[in-house]
Amino acid sequence: MTIHMRDSPERQSITRAYTSPMQQLTLTAALAALLIVQPVSAQKQTPMKPTVPGTSGDPVWQGKVRINDGRTFITDGGLAVDVAVARPAALPGREFSGKVLENYLKASQKDEYGFADLRLAATGKTYTSPSGIALNATYINYLRRIAPSKSRFRMTGGLQPIVVVADGSPIAVLMPVKQ
Repeated sequence: MTIHMRDSPERQSITRAYTSPMQQLTLTAALAALLIVQPVSAQKQTPMKPTVPGTSGDPVWQGKVRINDGRTFITDGGLAVDVAVARPAALPGREFSGKVLENYLKASQKDEYGFADLRLAATGKTYTSPSGIALNATYINYLRRIAPSKSRFRMTGGLQPIVVVADGSPIAVLMPVKQ
């Protein structure tokens, strides 16, 4: 008579002793991976939607950005403004790395102009800078209300970000409108 190990009570006991902890370890590892990956993928799945040029009202703030000098900016994806200037009622919950914004703030710009130098386009959706760059009218109208009147726009050209400076300090960054 031959006894098969797989049928024996000893084999079943060994299998249960091994399988249960392995299943628990596998389940724990899978759950941990899901908890780590889910927030990252959720941010990638819901990109910010910058305010459409000419939209009435203020931008809808979708995120905040903390930079190394301690300041916090709010953003809708096309405009970022220092909260000390914008004074929002509440900060958005979503937070983004400050590295890109810091690089924009540090970049050298060749052109500089003020609010009075901007010309409203016939459509009313954009303003045109002296160098021919289109700027979102919703952003410019918002900045006219919240920023000091002597604020300056500094830019390099093309589709490069425009830095808004007040009293020598950057207070906002906006992206030009692609034409």
